[in-house]
Amino acid sequence: MKFLCSAAFVIASSFSLGSSALADDPSRIDAYITPYYNSSGPVIRIGEYSVGLASKNQGQFVATILQMKKQWRRLSFVELYVGAIRLYDLGYRSEATYWFYSAQYEGRQFALLVNQEKLGSMGDRGFELYHAQNAFFELVGPNINGYAFGDVDSLVAIIRKVQSANQTVPNLESIYPGVAFTNKLGRQRINADLNSGLGKLAVQLTNQEGGIKQQRAQNGTEARFSHVTNKQFPGGL
Repeated sequence: MKFLCSAAFVIASSFSLGSSALADDPSRIDAYITPYYNSSGPVIRIGEYSVGLASKNQGQFVATILQMKKQWRRLSFVELYVGAIRLYDLGYRSEATYWFYSAQYEGRQFALLVNQEKLGSMGDRGFELYHAQNAFFELVGPNINGYAFGDVDSLVAIIRKVQSANQTVPNLESIYPGVAFTNKLGRQRINADLNSGLGKLAVQLTNQEGGIKQQRAQNGTEARFSHVTNKQFPGGL
């Protein structure tokens, strides 16, 4: 998906387009984004949270997610996306939706604020991250949006929560060491546009709730995701 000039249009169109694709298996996310994640295993290479997120022990997994939530503003979009995938696969799908929309917000924010003249090429951290944020969205979006759009009211509440949590720009240099970003003076303005776009998406979803339900029924999405349930995450959604 191309990054357009208007940040608001970028984020609104991104979320909307992602909801229309159909996943092969609606109950799990099959994704391979080198070098960060491979659903076979799964194999996770994102740093300190890798072992806990990949764990098949529910206690260890939940403890890892809770640890990550304590460091929320320090997490990269990669960590958020992988957390969303694992939450979804293990049945915590409303919590996964919040992580996914947070991850997409941070991924779009990264793409808008990174210095594109200093991305480098394949093998360079900035280059790999820039392309990873779009790959994660394309591969993770169909399942999570397929589930989430089944309850528009809950989805809008999650979107509003993500919007509220992202009023300011985090310390990008600390989150993504070695990556060059644009001048700090313009970051808050760009983030305000991005944040406003997310708010417009929430309004759009509310206004089109009836049409969304009709479209899901017609294209088979509702039937495919009707058996995909949610477990409440401890202390979460």
